Formats: sequence, structure tokens, C-alpha cells
Amino acid sequence: MSLIIDPERGKRVADRLYSAFSSIGIHGRKDMPEDLRPEGVVQGSLEHLLFITLTVSIDYQRDAISLWGNSRKTYEDPETRYLFSPKRLYEVPLDKIIKDMQKHGLSKKKEKDALIWRSVGISFFEKWEGDPRNFL
Repeated sequence: MSLIIDPERGKRVADRLYSAFSSIGIHGRKDMPEDLRPEGVVQGSLEHLLFITLTVSIDYQRDAISLWGNSRKTYEDPETRYLFSPKRLYEVPLDKIIKDMQKHGLSKKKEKDALIWRSVGISFFEKWEGDPRNFL
């Protein structure tokens, strides 16, 4: 049995999915949890890009609504907002990052998530001046 690609059928399926998402929703939702920004964050700003980039770095086998909600809470808390700053991730000890990622449930796998989060942040700090746009 060979796979036959039918571009027209693919286009029709894409149109139907888009239409369903836009009108009745998919799985009961019309929005995506990652579309909701933290309070005060401007769409397309550096803060917005860092929020998305760092949150996506630990988005594996996680409930999306919970992950993105907890990420927003973490960003909106003045004590944990530094977690979205590549420079601060470079400066702050790992044990504090681990602890602070737990405060609002951002991290499910304490050490693994914190190591990934910190590594991504430090890479942006050291290689791209802390700005995902420089990477792109």
C-alpha cells in the first residue's frame, strides 16, 4: 500500500478545520491557551516573545491550559517575573530557579524543567543578547 498525497483534499480538510475552530471550536474551545498574554504584556514585544519561548521550552506532555495559566501567574508575580529574563537566569543560582518555578506550578519536573528553562534563557543571553529575534 502506498501513500498518495491529494493536495486538494488536504486543502478541503484544512478549510473545514479552520471553519470549525473559528465557529464552534475544536474540543469545545475557540481559543488557544498560549494566545492569552500575561497582564500588561504587549503582543509582539520582547517580553511577549520571551514568555512564549521559555514556556514552550517545557511544553512536553503537559496540560496546555495548566502550563500556560501557571506561566502567566509566574510572569505576573513580581517575585518570579525574573524567570523570563535571560540575563537574570544567567545570574541567579539554579536552586533559586528550581524553587521559584514551583511557586505557581510552572514546573512539574522540578530539576529537569528548571535546567531546560535556565539553559534556554542562558543561551539567549550569551549568544543573542537575550533576544529571540536575534536568533531568528
